[in-house]
Amino acid sequence: MSQQLQEKTKKGLEDSVNSLNDIRQETGQIAELTAEENMLVAEFILALLKIMQSITSTLPVSTSVLPKEWGKISQASIDLTGQLLVLYPDKKMKDKKMKTINLTEQKHRELLLEITHDIMPTLKRLVTSYREKIEARVKFMSSVTKELQRTAKAFSPDDIKQLPI
Repeated sequence: MSQQLQEKTKKGLEDSVNSLNDIRQETGQIAELTAEENMLVAEFILALLKIMQSITSTLPVSTSVLPKEWGKISQASIDLTGQLLVLYPDKKMKDKKMKTINLTEQKHRELLLEITHDIMPTLKRLVTSYREKIEARVKFMSSVTKELQRTAKAFSPDDIKQLPI
């Protein structure tokens, strides 16, 4: 074998070994990132569901963020199990067919990002509305309680003791 061919073969082997080393390093990083992503997705869904339990049973998702290959979709939402519910119109039965999508699955990660962008304004509005309802109840109960306490003093000023709450 000529010197030039030997050098070319040696160079090709070194390049291949270097490429395999790079692939091994990239694969290790992929494994670490995937494990972290899995944990973050699980924590995200858990936190979202805790918020939803107090304010709504479903969170609407715009059908425009869903893949076009899913076909004509009439409605979509996230339920209290963290599943994406997709409703399809059924013209024959004048009913709707439903399919559920597990957003925690690896194959739906990009979709989860799109849905997250879509639902945040709605989630913010729902949380703000919930806070406002609580504020209104507190304000009402505070006013009523103060008036009742004043009225109660007039009936028996010496007998009223503060009750533990």
